[in-house]
Amino acid sequence: MKKVKFMIMLTISFMWKVGENNMIKITLQMIADRLGVSKALVSKALAGDAAVNEGTRETIWKTAEEMGYRFKSPRRFGPDAQSGIMAVLMPRAYLDDMEYWGNVIQGIEKELLQHNFSMLLSSIDISLPPKDGLLSSIDDQQVSGAIAMGHLPDSYIEALKAKHFPFIMLDASRLDPAVDHILANNYLGAYEATAHLLRHGHRRIGFVGDANTSWSFRERYRGFKESAADFAAETGQTVDTRVIGGIGVSGNGMYTKPELDEQIKEAAQGEQPLTGLFCANDLTAFETLKRLGAIGLSCPDDVSVVGFDDLTLTKLMRPNLTTVRVPKAAIGSRAAELVVRRLRHPDVVPELVLLSTELIERETVRSVGVEEADGIRA
Repeated sequence: MKKVKFMIMLTISFMWKVGENNMIKITLQMIADRLGVSKALVSKALAGDAAVNEGTRETIWKTAEEMGYRFKSPRRFGPDAQSGIMAVLMPRAYLDDMEYWGNVIQGIEKELLQHNFSMLLSSIDISLPPKDGLLSSIDDQQVSGAIAMGHLPDSYIEALKAKHFPFIMLDASRLDPAVDHILANNYLGAYEATAHLLRHGHRRIGFVGDANTSWSFRERYRGFKESAADFAAETGQTVDTRVIGGIGVSGNGMYTKPELDEQIKEAAQGEQPLTGLFCANDLTAFETLKRLGAIGLSCPDDVSVVGFDDLTLTKLMRPNLTTVRVPKAAIGSRAAELVVRRLRHPDVVPELVLLSTELIERETVRSVGVEEADGIRA
C-alpha cells in the first residue's frame, strides 16, 4: 500500500507589529472591535460558517489579515481554497483492520493529491473526550477540513460541528442531515445477497450480526428482512428469517459475545435448522464458519454462507466466500471530493452519497431441494 503521509504541524502564532520592536497578539475581540461586530460573528466567519453572508466573511477575513491575524498557510473557504491539508480522523482500533480501512485511506489520499491537498491521518483514542482526542491543528486552524470515519463517538461529531469547521462523515454510525455523508449502499447490497440465497432454494435463513451495532449493519439487516418479505409476497412461499446476534463492530473494533456459539449451534442444528446465513460483514462470516466447523458442519454442504465487504481473504480461503463487494477505494475518493467541495462551496446542501455494491458469487452457496428447504437435512 502506498505509504500514508504523516505530517508534523508547527504551532502558529498570530501577531501584529506595533512600532519597530513590539509585537502584540491579535485576538478575535480586537478584530470584532475594529469592525463593530460581535466576537462570535468573527469566529464563525474565520471558520467559514455557511450561516455568515459571503460578503461579510470576506470583509472579516480581509480585516483580520490586514491587522496581522495571519496563518503561515491561511485557511481559505470558497472557490479560492486551492490547496491545504485535510485531516482524516478514525478510531485507533481501525489500525488493526487496514485490510478494509487502508483501501479507503488510499482512495482518499490519491484524490486529495489531485486537488493539491495533503492528508494528515489521525487515529483517535475514543475513550478520550474530544478536547483531548481531536487534533490540536484543528483548533489552531492548521488544517483546511476533515473526514470523520467510522464509529467516532457522537461527541466528536458535535465538537466538529461546534467549531463551524468544514468536515464530512464516511461510513459513520450516526444519521445527521446537516453533514455530508458517504458510504456503500448497504441496504441494496444486503437485499441482493439475501435474494441470492432465496434463488438457490433457501427458505430458512438467518442474519448474523448485532443489527443495531452501526448504521451500516442496520441497513444490511433491513435489506435482509425486506428481500425475504418481498420474495414471500411475490411467490406465496413462506420464508423463515431469524437473527443470530452476539457479534458486531464498534469504535473498539470487532467484538464477539459468549452467546454467539450457542446461537449458531441452535440455528444450524436445531429441529428446524437454517440452511443459509447472511453475515453482516466478512469478519462476521469468518467467525461463523469457524464455529460451524467446530460443531462438525461444513459450508456449503450443510450451511450456505454469504458475507459483505469482499476482503482479500474471501478469495484465498477454501471454499472461496460468496460476498458483497464494497468499492472501498472509490468511497475514499468520493469522500475526498466531498470534503473539498464542502470547503470550496460551504453553502451547498449536504449530501448523502451511496455507492453501489456488487454481489460476488463464489463457492459458499449451493442450491437446496424442497426437503432441505422444509428443514429436513439428509
